[in-house]
Amino acid sequence: MLIRPVESNQDIIKAYEIETSVFSKEAAAALEAFQMRKQLFGAYFLVAENELDHQIIGVTNSIKLHDKELADDSIKQVTQHAEDGQYLCILTIAVHPSYQRRGVATKLLQRIIEIARKDGLNGIVLMCEEHLISFYEKHGFLYVAPSASQHAGIKWHEMNLLWK
Repeated sequence: MLIRPVESNQDIIKAYEIETSVFSKEAAAALEAFQMRKQLFGAYFLVAENELDHQIIGVTNSIKLHDKELADDSIKQVTQHAEDGQYLCILTIAVHPSYQRRGVATKLLQRIIEIARKDGLNGIVLMCEEHLISFYEKHGFLYVAPSASQHAGIKWHEMNLLWK
């Protein structure tokens, strides 16, 4: 498996297709949001590619924030991004249903952590659904609190991995 930055509009479309295959219509980001994330934070927009057939099988994208506190749903629309922010906020880690439970999400997460550390950021924050808390804890994230976010009617949970 190859983890690489998104390179083309076709990559964005494939990543968006994975997002919509994993999340409900209400929870999935719009294609326009994916395009904006690529434009603003391309270094943190990665795909997992199957090396056998070069199919994109997973995606992660993130934005930078000034604060480690996740205030509300506006981060999902990239209205609070900060190009010089010191915290990375993971917005999506999604794996095509046919490739789930094969370590793809782990590889994507490990790579984004590596990049954030290399870039000198203070840490990573995110909101996840309850069933994913143990996944992130296994990778060193700490549970913060239930989120105030009501995005897509889902009960979100805030987590972080801080090293500064």
